[in-house]
Amino acid sequence: MACNTTFFRLPFRPLGAPALFASIVTIALNFTSTFAHAATAAEHFAWPSSFVVMGNGYPHAGDACRRLGESAATANYLDHTAMLVGCPGSSDSAAARAILDHRHARVVGEADGVTLISISTEGDRSTVSHSDPAPVKPTPFSATGTLPCERGGGQTKTMCKFGVVRHGDRSTAVVIFWPDDRTQTIFFAANGRVIGTGVKADDQPVPGNTLTQKNAGISLISIGNERYEITDSVLSGN
Repeated sequence: MACNTTFFRLPFRPLGAPALFASIVTIALNFTSTFAHAATAAEHFAWPSSFVVMGNGYPHAGDACRRLGESAATANYLDHTAMLVGCPGSSDSAAARAILDHRHARVVGEADGVTLISISTEGDRSTVSHSDPAPVKPTPFSATGTLPCERGGGQTKTMCKFGVVRHGDRSTAVVIFWPDDRTQTIFFAANGRVIGTGVKADDQPVPGNTLTQKNAGISLISIGNERYEITDSVLSGN
């Protein structure tokens, strides 16, 4: 018994040139819009007050990333052999990846929505940004950590971050970072005696209302209504 099968052919309507052109334009516009949105977001990123932002772009003026200076948020990442750069967003962002492609760059942390990238400056001067009017060298901390601090007559007691700068003549400067981003620097002579205070490590020591008591290798230092406990090991490194 024969079986007859009938096939029906549906009409094929090729996409006309105008329609094809319109589709290509739509795709291109969507891509451009997405790219522009990402660029605009980076351009209008509001840098948190916890960072000291330097320049108007890194590595070029107008770029999303910025060089970062000394603050409580960056104290543990500053190195005299490298510069610290912050990029808005995660380490997977286009701006961060462009810098990380450099063989001397590495991610060292993240804070307040910013990826922190350390870029070695040893043996490669091309990493210095020319967008800044004058390069600012981060303070070369010999060591960092936390120490007990209080103010307001003991009303505020907490642990403050610090960075210590040790000089060749054995004098030292201890930069203390309060949680509210205020800084206090205490300068010590080679014998461990307090010789003054300031705001930054490279300030000139200013004699002030300071009182120091020594107890079991700990200097109890009062500056106005503030009090700090600094161990001898912080000053000597031993």
